Amino acid sequence: MSVSCSFIHFSADSICGPRRCPLRHALASRRPTLSLRLTGVLRLIGDVSLPTDSSLQTAAAMAFNAALARTTSVRPPPSILRGKRGAAFATRATTRCRVVVSVTAGGVTEVTVNKVDLGDCKVRLEVTVPNAIATAARAECLVNFAEKSEIPGFVYAKKSGRKKSGSNVPPPADAIIAFVGAKEFKASCVEEMLQRSIPDAMAVVAATALQDSERIETPFDTLLKAFDNALAVPEGDIKYSIVCEVVPQIVWTGDYRKLAVTVVAPGDDISDEMEATSQFNNQLRNLGTMRVVVDRGLEVGDQVVMSLDAVDQQTRLPIEGIKQEKFSLDTGAAKINLPGLVDGLMGMKTGGTKTFPITMPTDWPQEFIRGVTADFTVTIKELFDNEVPAPTDDIADKIVEGATSIEDAKEKLLTMQKENTKAQLERVVDVALLDALAAICEAPLPFSIVEETGRQMYSEQMLEMQMSGNLDMATVEKIAAPEMVEKFLLESRLEIEQVVRRTVACEELFKLENIEVTEEEFKNEVVAAKQEFEKYGTEYDVQRLVEQAGETIEARKSLEWLRANAEITVTPPVA
Repeated sequence: MSVSCSFIHFSADSICGPRRCPLRHALASRRPTLSLRLTGVLRLIGDVSLPTDSSLQTAAAMAFNAALARTTSVRPPPSILRGKRGAAFATRATTRCRVVVSVTAGGVTEVTVNKVDLGDCKVRLEVTVPNAIATAARAECLVNFAEKSEIPGFVYAKKSGRKKSGSNVPPPADAIIAFVGAKEFKASCVEEMLQRSIPDAMAVVAATALQDSERIETPFDTLLKAFDNALAVPEGDIKYSIVCEVVPQIVWTGDYRKLAVTVVAPGDDISDEMEATSQFNNQLRNLGTMRVVVDRGLEVGDQVVMSLDAVDQQTRLPIEGIKQEKFSLDTGAAKINLPGLVDGLMGMKTGGTKTFPITMPTDWPQEFIRGVTADFTVTIKELFDNEVPAPTDDIADKIVEGATSIEDAKEKLLTMQKENTKAQLERVVDVALLDALAAICEAPLPFSIVEETGRQMYSEQMLEMQMSGNLDMATVEKIAAPEMVEKFLLESRLEIEQVVRRTVACEELFKLENIEVTEEEFKNEVVAAKQEFEKYGTEYDVQRLVEQAGETIEARKSLEWLRANAEITVTPPVA
């Protein structure tokens, strides 16, 4: 398991190397989707796997959601655009000037909007609401409260509705305000005024505004002052401002039709043979008989269960997420990606505690800890000797399902490994193409999209770790804390921005090349996504599922176009 975030979580995958199950494809579009929180490009190049046990998946998802429900760490992301997908990414000139736009508001009078370009994909809408609209908002509030409130001495219903028995005499304004409460009534007037004017104000940027990015800049208390008198009668026009983000202006600094990338192959026939052999040996070891060790210390080949913790040797601060009470490690595994760990454990007996330094590898998945020297403290909880059976044909089916002999099992593993290497190469090429495309696509990145994408990535990584079964609820709650999310957003800013830039460039390419998605292709994508969620018993939002299906298929078809039109060079793997 590989997780790039602001905390470390150790698993057998991170220490012993990823379990390269040949059935696990490298592209997220070819496996079950974990969340509805990713853009199409992020899904396509993600690296996410699910357990096959549906009960574990459901329980993990429930635990994950329960933890997040108690925080504000993850919220639903905005769609990229408010209007038709892709259309608003058209190149357009933006000028830092004031634009005065008048629009009709319900035929009463006019709402005036001054649009100010703030740069960095932000605009401010300075809205002026005429007194007539504010007065109409107040009148609507009086009618609504008169009908819903049971004010002694008055019975009233709107003329358009069914009248209550009685005289149907509306109470005077002062009686309504006194009964409801001055503060609540004035707040209702402000809300009604905003509901009447905001749609007209936002119409000015409807074609380019990013969905859910708008916010009212003017404090609510300031707006209340417009109705600040005994009868809440608005005095004069009301002014407030809205800040929202708009789609960026895109400039291509190179010709995306002439992209050329060079990638290093993730494997070849030799490495595939070695990996298949490693998989065979690991599967064989999994069939071994465990016997408790009581009369000696740990030796290579033993299975150990230990508590694990570590602190940065320089700062003496604990490394977040590394602490575990029952961490299981097979010291006979073919790959140990944490040099020094097994050496430090050698000779330790059950109940023993030891502290020793380990320098994190330079290729460790979490970039921020690469090269860091940490003091690891371990306590041996349980120690087992693994008696591995001889590789005979009668256990071939247990090593690889359907194998009829040991040679057949080895051949099946090798075939699956070659398929896995092919899938990995496709993913490496896709990432290289997207990065090359993003490198020649200059555009300011909207803050809200960057932040939401980061939250999506964090959410996905948390869920992936939870699905692995290596996180308890206490750890989930700890890493779901808002401060952990903010730390991730800060430390992973460049990575997040790169993902957003890929998405922006990919969508622009889709539009410029007039790439089409047929109705059948779109329908199949929606059905497939729906089936994935239902298969694992995961809840989903239908509207967002449909949106994401569109994003995913657009990203996939953009990648297909890039593969067909770019020059791709594959070099042999590094020895």
